[in-house]
Amino acid sequence: MKRLTKGAFMLATILLLIPGASCLGAEIQIGGSISHSLSYLTQEAELSENALRYDLFFERQFRGGKIHISFDGGYDSVDTEALRPIQLDEAYGDIYLGSVDLRVGQQVVSWGTADGINPTNYVNPKGLSFAAGEFKGTPVPCLQATYFGPMTSVTGVVVFDFVPQDVPEEMTEGIAQGLGLEELPEPTDPENTLGNMEYALQVERRLGNWDTKLSYFHGWEDYPALWIEMVPGIVPAFEAESQYQRVNKVGLATAGGFRGIGLWGEVAYNSPEEIEEMDTATVLLSMNGPYLQGVVGADYSFSDFYVEGQYIYYENGSLMSPYAQREPGIDITPGKYVMVQISYEVNRDQSVRLVGMMNLDDSGYTIMPQYTYALSDAADLLVRAAFFSGEEGTEFGSLKSLESVDLSIKVSF
Repeated sequence: MKRLTKGAFMLATILLLIPGASCLGAEIQIGGSISHSLSYLTQEAELSENALRYDLFFERQFRGGKIHISFDGGYDSVDTEALRPIQLDEAYGDIYLGSVDLRVGQQVVSWGTADGINPTNYVNPKGLSFAAGEFKGTPVPCLQATYFGPMTSVTGVVVFDFVPQDVPEEMTEGIAQGLGLEELPEPTDPENTLGNMEYALQVERRLGNWDTKLSYFHGWEDYPALWIEMVPGIVPAFEAESQYQRVNKVGLATAGGFRGIGLWGEVAYNSPEEIEEMDTATVLLSMNGPYLQGVVGADYSFSDFYVEGQYIYYENGSLMSPYAQREPGIDITPGKYVMVQISYEVNRDQSVRLVGMMNLDDSGYTIMPQYTYALSDAADLLVRAAFFSGEEGTEFGSLKSLESVDLSIKVSF
């Protein structure tokens, strides 16, 4: 990835800075935002974040295409290692060839129809911050090609280098402590070879009032598989093992409407390649066989209100963690959730939003209210909070220490 990232960066920089080139008919467009955030943990009674963040992009159109490059970064005085001063975000070039569009470079490929949680959005690793209610995709180096037919469009993606999802340190520490281990092993990334490349295909077609997408992915699971083995001896010991799994995914997504109500649904069948060592493991923490993920939802707007609801099904267990402890031969209890969002435009400058999610198995839930005040056309003041409820050891109950109240100011340009 580093080789391609540097190449994409150099290509974009050169094309952006070429003065007066005949093929570059427009000036460089610059945009972005800068924000400052304070986050206070209510359970811990301490400031967890005092961060200045920015994102900045440059674009330059030319006849038959576009160059885009973006950066982000910042500084957090509470956790000085949480943010990098500057890092490359996306760097890609577009080429338009009549009915075919090409995009090559470091980019985010967004697939799916549901709001935020998309089982058929396979290409980019996705991190989740429930405290901030954000779902993000990590850019990957790839080539994306889309053919636009009269009734059907076809998109193919080839990922040049595997980019894993970073496992949060607090997650690995918690798992290790729960299993009585000092630490968890670091898996070895798959070799950067042609045989290990990832690729995906999506066919999109309008069927009546429904936008329908059939998709396929071949590559690697974003999180490494994890299992525990018992080491024989006079005093038996336990040892953790970790390895990335190959996986094939097939999905169907659709979106449409009925009498003013927006409707959508996604389902993905995930088939990871079995790891033989996991079959004889003492404790499994990852799936070693096929599993389903699905989302169905609806939304409706009336007056200044917006209401949305989604049902989420994760056969692999938890929406928030890829790991669920179980004994070999015992199935994981599927995760079943209801997610609701309500927003109201108070006036031109003020709006409120409430997002809630409940685990239907243990009745744990999270509530995330947000108030936004437009200081100007380009500046917003946001006050938001995240509260968690549930029995000790349950999914949302274990997140009570992350309850927070946040204040931020964001200026866009």
